[in-house]
Amino acid sequence: MNQLHVDDRFSKALRAELIAQVHQTAPVRPRTHTRFWLGGGAVASACLLGGIGAAASGVFQIPGGQEVTPLASPVTKTYTGTAAVELGDPPAGTTDIELALTALTPGSFQFPNGASCSYTELEADARLNSCRYTTSLEPGQHSVTIKTEPGSQWQLTAKYVKQERTELGVNAKGETYGMESPENGVPDLIAVTATNGANGYVYAKDLHGGPMPTSPEDAAKNFSTARPSHEIAVFLSDGETKVGVFMAAGSGSGIPSYPSPSQRP
Repeated sequence: MNQLHVDDRFSKALRAELIAQVHQTAPVRPRTHTRFWLGGGAVASACLLGGIGAAASGVFQIPGGQEVTPLASPVTKTYTGTAAVELGDPPAGTTDIELALTALTPGSFQFPNGASCSYTELEADARLNSCRYTTSLEPGQHSVTIKTEPGSQWQLTAKYVKQERTELGVNAKGETYGMESPENGVPDLIAVTATNGANGYVYAKDLHGGPMPTSPEDAAKNFSTARPSHEIAVFLSDGETKVGVFMAAGSGSGIPSYPSPSQRP
């Protein structure tokens, strides 16, 4: 079984970002972006990444997502064991580094900033042995280090990109819709994928099981209060046309699964 693991440091950062979402007008860009695309061999266990900037490289181009502009040609290198991949000087305007790692042997491959892809065995289709990650460009950074066991082989494709948060959409009723984020706050309608595969939006008040939090303390309480899983209606962006249902997770908050641009409602 192949998995993407998130360590304790990242888990704490995720929780902090969830709490930060109650600030509707938060102007500050998150210090560290952590976004994942999962190869077919990875387990999609962290779907709530929309709240911390999951949209990247055109994967989630819905209102409130990230608009990604490549600024340099990708660099592709193959290594054995832990290695630093030199990328050259970043172009002006670079905000992030987009990474795509392919395992060439079984092993665990650790990205910067606390995440890793693990492969206990490889699939015949190389695409199933890949995972993707985007990390913020730090001042003076021009390389990326991947940590792994001495005998593990891997290939990394990396490129400099500029990411900018897009605005939320507004429907005819004046309701906002799209992806929740620290920059835009929580929209009235949050993008999800329904249990039948249809893509649409759920009302935030239904997803969070009550009134929206009004303070970080309120959000923290909501995050930690266990509630049973339950179905909620999924609509188009008009907030009226029902297209399916979404199974909201317990533990105080639903877990949106964001649609691809080709399936966007």
